Amino acid sequence: MTWVLWLNTVAETVIAIGMFSFPASFFPGATGPALAIARAFSFAILTVAYVSLTLTRKETSSATLRNGVGILTVYHVAQLIAQFVIAGLNPPLLLPPVIIHTVFSALFVTYLVRLRPAPSAR
Repeated sequence: MTWVLWLNTVAETVIAIGMFSFPASFFPGATGPALAIARAFSFAILTVAYVSLTLTRKETSSATLRNGVGILTVYHVAQLIAQFVIAGLNPPLLLPPVIIHTVFSALFVTYLVRLRPAPSAR
């Protein structure tokens, strides 16, 4: 399922570039310091893309891959939860981030389950 890592790398990179270039499109109504925060957040998203990219290397151990996929799973699930919390505090709910993080959460949970080591025979 390495394709999930590549898909995440590309998606996060595109989102980071878009958020840096057009922050108001990602945070409707944001002005002043909020736009600067959005631009700064784009670099955090770029870091997520980098983590995903580094996990695609051939010399990555299975334990490192499991840990990395686990980290990306927690990231996407936490972002999904954050979308609902933010919408509860400051409506409306923005559907594109919810859809993106729902899809990636499902993909990474599936990937993580497939990476789980088989139970050892006793």
